[in-house]
Amino acid sequence: MRYLFFDIECANCFGGKGKICSLGYVACDNNFNILEQKDVLINPDSKFHLSSKATGEGIELGYPKETFLKSPKFDYFYSFIKELLEDEESIILGHSVINDINFLIAECNRYKKPYFTFKAFDTQILHRHFMPESKENGLGKICESFGIETENLHRSDYDAYLTMQVAKKLCEMQNVRLDELLSVAPNCYYSVDNGVVVNHYSTTSYTKKLVNIAKFVKPDPRLSKNKLIRDKHFSFSTDFEQEKYKQAMLLVKYIRWKGGYYSQKVSKTEYFLKYGRECQRTQNMLANENVTVLDEDKLVEMLGIDKRVYEQVQTWSFSKIKNYNLGLPEKVADIS
Repeated sequence: MRYLFFDIECANCFGGKGKICSLGYVACDNNFNILEQKDVLINPDSKFHLSSKATGEGIELGYPKETFLKSPKFDYFYSFIKELLEDEESIILGHSVINDINFLIAECNRYKKPYFTFKAFDTQILHRHFMPESKENGLGKICESFGIETENLHRSDYDAYLTMQVAKKLCEMQNVRLDELLSVAPNCYYSVDNGVVVNHYSTTSYTKKLVNIAKFVKPDPRLSKNKLIRDKHFSFSTDFEQEKYKQAMLLVKYIRWKGGYYSQKVSKTEYFLKYGRECQRTQNMLANENVTVLDEDKLVEMLGIDKRVYEQVQTWSFSKIKNYNLGLPEKVADIS
């Protein structure tokens, strides 16, 4: 099995449709040994417009415009690209790969070619999955945060190489090989079939969902007298958020009722619920001497949650959990 990282650059995106001028890729093995690297230059058959209307700032491509215009057009490379992306012996990866997929769909429409059928893992989503506390999304910014040097951004094969380096860094941080990294986060990919794109990342933004739930729960003055909880910040491991999301929703509601906060920031967290594998968030929490680590039972006890309610919540609908209200802490709410 080989791993193919690819990136696409466009001459313009007029009408929201990219006119491809290059497709670069790097193929490697499971240990990131490079097997092949190539930049395919394509005549976009359209104007070059590389600046943003909003900011006025533009990007600089890796080659002079004339070099692209001397190259064959997209339809000339169609069969090559199809063979590259649909190869059954290759696992495809990209960064913010949904953009590249949409560029390919637009060009298939423009040149009246059948759509490509493939799936592609996204290192932007992988980064978000393993480092949910990070605010970085762009390839350049993530490389900078990882200490990866960047020289020729917006040259397709080099951007593909940097995408590979991001994946390599994530593997080093998790102490796994590339195949193991993808098996731990098996849904971090997009698929495209007959022009229809599906995002399979079902665990996207669980932390943000919980933070948003917390925003709509107001502290109850009758319940927020416990100084161990009031004004304190709580956080859960990513495994707990994903595997026990309904329980996490209930815990967040209790935390807010009692005057606490749910946070995705390591620097603010005072109580951390450890659960499952030692993900990056857990490693960061364990390294912070100001964080008190709790297990699930201890947190349930600390929040004063009736165990019957907690055990049954996994069978409730999401709407029931969102509408759940308990009144006084000594009373058990109706769980029928």
